[in-house]
Amino acid sequence: MLIRRFKANRARIGKAGFLLSLFALFGVGGVVAANNISINSAAPLSLSAGYTFATSCDESVTLNAITAIDAASGQLYVATIALSNIDQTPITGCGYKNAEVALRINGQMTYASWTIIPSTTSDTFSFTGATTSTNNKYAATLLTPFQADGLTNVAVRTFGSGYQIGDIGPGGGRVFYVSTTGFNCGLNYSATGSPYGTKCYYLEAASTTGTSAWTDIGRSFSAASNISTAVTGADGYDIGYGYQNSLDIAAQAGNTAADSAAVAVFAYRGPNNLSDWYLPSRTELSQMCKWQRGFTGTNLTNLNILCNAVSGTVNSGVGAAGFLDSNSYWSSTEQTSANALDVRMGNGTYGGGGKGSTYWVRPIRAF
Repeated sequence: MLIRRFKANRARIGKAGFLLSLFALFGVGGVVAANNISINSAAPLSLSAGYTFATSCDESVTLNAITAIDAASGQLYVATIALSNIDQTPITGCGYKNAEVALRINGQMTYASWTIIPSTTSDTFSFTGATTSTNNKYAATLLTPFQADGLTNVAVRTFGSGYQIGDIGPGGGRVFYVSTTGFNCGLNYSATGSPYGTKCYYLEAASTTGTSAWTDIGRSFSAASNISTAVTGADGYDIGYGYQNSLDIAAQAGNTAADSAAVAVFAYRGPNNLSDWYLPSRTELSQMCKWQRGFTGTNLTNLNILCNAVSGTVNSGVGAAGFLDSNSYWSSTEQTSANALDVRMGNGTYGGGGKGSTYWVRPIRAF
């Protein structure tokens, strides 16, 4: 097995500059990497000397070349290149960033890349003869097995800065909230509630344009039979609570997609067929209101600044447009047994409407 631990300095190298330097060096056989790598404890392959890898999110990653014997020829082949021991923490580490491996095999350049999913444990990202979209742990390209002595140069880089406000999220919506510290989320409002088993760091809003777009609809909060009946548990107010609130509303007997905002949202799948879209909590809805009204900087990120506190310019960017400000939008936060909290997107005012009122609905998801 080939094992090589890359040490990186703390300098940041721009994506374009790094690629040009790396590929140029590979192309002319120049200085590429420091130290050596070994295959099955055999004589090491020289990778030249003097080049130090730089990554922006991790100083040390491990690359393995997993070999196998071809039964017909008896030759030793490399069947998988595996990247592991990478910091998968979002924001401060490599979570949601990209990793790329460049290999010089029999004189030809081959590349594999992955989006590093967030995790509290070290996953293995494989470049092999199979692909899968599950959590991006397999590269989208296929590796053709090659004789082990055909590998002469290896380089690894990480790049990107994770998701930014306005980016397209994993669900195909637009990111409108970023947390630098992460927040509890999901089924039980827990630190392991996200799709990847760790805290959530982002919120995205369903887009009203493009493939499988969402069209804002009018719904009551609850069915007519429930407009004066409290929903047990649907009182979460803060960032991350919306999914749990929505589950509680959907579980109340009698609420259907035709007469309950939360149930209607649960039916949405988006362009990437995800089933965890939900009705935002009051604070999540407030953040979405601030984003669509064009708030930036501290005005957008500070949760203590409300949507009606600052005069914003309506955001006409893709994903933010399409809000119907002639009426309020429902949150999933119940105020009393007969009322729930809402926000008017046009002027950022807050209210508590009767649960039988018809307000607009926009799904979000946390990741």
